[in-house]
Amino acid sequence: MKKIKLNLGCEDKIINGFINVDINDLPGIDKVYNLEKYPLPWKDSSVDFILCSHLLEHLENPLKFMLELHRICKSGAVIDLRVPHFSCCATYADLTHKKPGFSYLTFGEEWSNKSLFKKFEVKKKLNFTRVNYEWMNFFINPIINLFPVLYERFFCYLLPVSEVQFKLRVVK
Repeated sequence: MKKIKLNLGCEDKIINGFINVDINDLPGIDKVYNLEKYPLPWKDSSVDFILCSHLLEHLENPLKFMLELHRICKSGAVIDLRVPHFSCCATYADLTHKKPGFSYLTFGEEWSNKSLFKKFEVKKKLNFTRVNYEWMNFFINPIINLFPVLYERFFCYLLPVSEVQFKLRVVK
């Protein structure tokens, strides 16, 4: 049986072997769909992998969207989720952002987003940059990810990071 892999909110970042989904009908898009229209158009427990890069901040209700992703994913499916970090000034410059930034603590903490805590096993990391000067990630990422909560509390505005990457494994 063929695995279902979704590239949600992909814009022009088309990936072969994925169902590329976006709200705009762009070249290479396999499915034009408004991802804020629920329920999402996939069956329960049918999806094996989801790539969701810099989409969550554009949605009105990120929590509802995450619950929908959990519904459509198989147990053990992986969601590769990337979101802008709250310390990055570019996240505030984009007027299409409905939520200006996320924290390292957004997923994987029992006290934060309780309704999601037991639905995902979480691996996470801060990425210093994703566009310019990516070579700096080699040096800076290991340092800021040693003590990410300490970094967010005291140093993130001195040395802002670009994004938070969450690897979520679905638990059912």
